[in-house]
Amino acid sequence: MRKGFIPVDVHAAIEPIIAIILIAAPWIFGFSDVHSATVISIIVGAVMLLSGAMTQWRLALVRVIPLRVHFMTDLVLGAVLIVVPFIFGFSSSGAATRFMIIVGALEMVTALSTRWEPVADRDSRRRSDLSTAR
Repeated sequence: MRKGFIPVDVHAAIEPIIAIILIAAPWIFGFSDVHSATVISIIVGAVMLLSGAMTQWRLALVRVIPLRVHFMTDLVLGAVLIVVPFIFGFSSSGAATRFMIIVGALEMVTALSTRWEPVADRDSRRRSDLSTAR
């Protein structure tokens, strides 16, 4: 998997905050009158919150989803957010469209920039490398 500059623990800590912002975004950013954008924002936020809570990383409630699947989920959610204004016909609503495209692009960039390697695996590999070097 890709090895970016964002540690997986930072990704895990930030994700629930972004998910809550997505859920509240229609009211924060003033597009709650666009029904389809509101519903999509809430659904994507809920999926993001659930996937983060169920991923096999340190900050999970239940460790069910492998990191690779979480990575793919993040990419899919980002792509969905980018295209939904055009598919669901609210691309003429500036606030909703801008929000969806910006958050979708940031979601994809974050997924591609994350070091998808658990800290425990990295530390054990480093110890193994040190022991074989001796």
